[in-house]
Amino acid sequence: MSWSELVGGALGTVGADPGAVERFSVRAGEVGARVRGHEVSLIRTVWESADWERVGAALASQPLFRARLLAGELPEAAARVFTLLGLDLVPQGWAGLVATCSCDYWGGRCAHLTAVAAALGAEADRDPFALTRWAGRERRALVELVRTRPIGPKVPSAGGTQFEEDGSPGHSRELSETGIDVFAAQAQTTNPLSPAGFWSHPVTPPPPPLPEGIGDRVRAVAPGRVADHLPGFDRSVKRYS
Repeated sequence: MSWSELVGGALGTVGADPGAVERFSVRAGEVGARVRGHEVSLIRTVWESADWERVGAALASQPLFRARLLAGELPEAAARVFTLLGLDLVPQGWAGLVATCSCDYWGGRCAHLTAVAAALGAEADRDPFALTRWAGRERRALVELVRTRPIGPKVPSAGGTQFEEDGSPGHSRELSETGIDVFAAQAQTTNPLSPAGFWSHPVTPPPPPLPEGIGDRVRAVAPGRVADHLPGFDRSVKRYS
């Protein structure tokens, strides 16, 4: 999925004409544009510094994303990392934005707004860091944030889970170039087994002892039907009665 498809899926830009945009700029919290003589603004919430710390740690913990970020690139698959942290590079739906236009159309979302959203998608294809700038972080600042984080730290996600690559128990999510989730589960045991020991049959534990007199009570409820076929309830032996 391209960045423009991500923007289009979130804001519904099908049929919009980005070519109608005469002036376009992206800054922290706001996309500003001029469309056919009308001033348009798309305002979103800027993430807190703590949120960006989580983003930087998560991207730094994945070798693929770390390498691409340090090379000045932001692959499309990285959008999934933001989502896993509960942060959307593009708000899901217009309800997450404050959208204004100077035109006099009051029947709903005007064509000028959707044109600017489409232009944002086209700009993201050219420079995906336009989306991080909109959320509050310039390219240089985000790259530096990733650079200064150690590889493989524990990163709390929105749901309280962690990204871990240090061998300790836990779960982590990685993403391939195709955007397919790779769910890696790390397990740790106190007594590692040899291959022969791993594939050997475990010792079967003995059956648990039954309370005294349980055999007679079961037979009284289901005589000759259930109890006679249960281990420990043989009528002739009466081990437990």
